[in-house]
Amino acid sequence: MPEKSYIYCDWAAGGPPRVEVFDAVRKYATEHFANPGAHHPLAYIARRQLMELHERAAKIFACDPREIIFTSGGTESDILALRGVMALRAGGRDELVVSMIEHHAVLLCAEQMQAEGFKVRFAPVTADGVVDLAALKLLVNERTSLVSVMYANNETGVVQPVAEIARLAHDAGARYHCDAVQAMGKVDLKPRDFGADLMSLAGAKFGGPKGTGLLFNRMTGRLAPLMVGGPQEWGYRAGTEDTPGQAGITTALELAEAERANVWPRVQKIRDAMEAKLTRALGADIRINGRKAPRLPNISNISFLGIEGQALGIELGEAGFCVGLGSACAPGETDPSHVLRAMGLSFEDAQGCIRISFGADIKEADADRLADECIKHYGRLKVLGR
Repeated sequence: MPEKSYIYCDWAAGGPPRVEVFDAVRKYATEHFANPGAHHPLAYIARRQLMELHERAAKIFACDPREIIFTSGGTESDILALRGVMALRAGGRDELVVSMIEHHAVLLCAEQMQAEGFKVRFAPVTADGVVDLAALKLLVNERTSLVSVMYANNETGVVQPVAEIARLAHDAGARYHCDAVQAMGKVDLKPRDFGADLMSLAGAKFGGPKGTGLLFNRMTGRLAPLMVGGPQEWGYRAGTEDTPGQAGITTALELAEAERANVWPRVQKIRDAMEAKLTRALGADIRINGRKAPRLPNISNISFLGIEGQALGIELGEAGFCVGLGSACAPGETDPSHVLRAMGLSFEDAQGCIRISFGADIKEADADRLADECIKHYGRLKVLGR
């Protein structure tokens, strides 16, 4: 029996590597397999290739190759940024400020450090899911070492005022870390342009291999390494370099940047048309979370009032659509979204949410049919819930 065909609408959780990425991984795994730290001709070639990968990645972000640290993904990059800065206690500073809508990689790390004795402050957000700048300013002070606020939220797609956040941090003498995992490929990411001292990325979010990521770290800022045992990645990440993986994520970066301006305006039109159709049909029975704020072009977070989002997600799966319920890294899959709760949604309305996130290949007809399926199954599920 042939396997059922699905329309994948959960790209915010990650997608497949691109064909060009597979080719790059294969090439480096078979031709440049030597350990770059060894001392023979093939090792010297591998070392040169490793430096070229740093240079290619740095070109995209208009930074120095030594400011690129390859990692195993967004989670490691986030934790290296937080722990790497906070462990130094530079200038006697021991306070960390994060927003309440950060990815769990940041939030759970912050909570762990809080239990270890660091002072952690959590910045609230508005009902639209944007960090409250006035409240943030009150939390940042002369003891703040790091402010960590993401570029765009992984559940709602809401874009944060990153340049203003960076200025607040810098005015207090603190560093600014930006989790830009969802934003890569959708916006122009030049960390110096918007003031980031550190910036995290994950390869799986823009066509790279899973298990790859990077951290931009401004050269003027030191970090304490998470892993010790060797001088790899400028001394910040010990262990033999994964050159095939690094070639994969670098290739994906170049492809994503090259097509950014052409792909996502089309996707945004399709996303907006789907939301408009749902609004016309369901009106006050749905809430498009973060709709009034700037958003990434491919994410739609919708609360279907009076039902559970998980039930709708199951029905959509049966209809051939794969959608998310929020973050794929949430501690409990039935827990209401901490992001939506921080935005002021009730427990019930947060539980009624699904996250639709399109890839570059989404077709207008598929998005239109997805809207039809949401309307049909919502009506049935709401009647059953009465």
